[in-house]
Amino acid sequence: MPTNKRVGGIALTVLMALVLPVEAAEPATVWVFTADPLPPLQHTEQVDRLFVLDAVDSALKKLSFANPGNEAQAKQRALALIQSRDGQAMTARLRLSAEAIAVAWQHGIAQLPAVLVDERYVVYGVYDVESALTRIAGYRDAQ
Repeated sequence: MPTNKRVGGIALTVLMALVLPVEAAEPATVWVFTADPLPPLQHTEQVDRLFVLDAVDSALKKLSFANPGNEAQAKQRALALIQSRDGQAMTARLRLSAEAIAVAWQHGIAQLPAVLVDERYVVYGVYDVESALTRIAGYRDAQ
């Protein structure tokens, strides 16, 4: 008669055999890097994070204003702009843009769009995320 320890071990082995192949086939994380002027991406349902790399310029343009020629007035206008709803939105966008640039640089993203899977596999120039994931799955299967 099998012991509880042995039955538990067998059950765990069977469970791992059933679960692990499914988990290995699906990516843990899918990050996409793109830019505003690029065509929109398709099939983004599986994307965990979307990084837009060129939003810094447009955010900075919206935060700029003509210099009134007076330092005190310029300070007052700058503070008013930054504290406004639009200014807060642009500041948040700048933070996100800076993060996107840092993450892309950290992962060696060299071209846009890029689909990065599990921070290990990348496909460049594909606008259909599902297609990029299929390519990566094919590569993983060939390994």
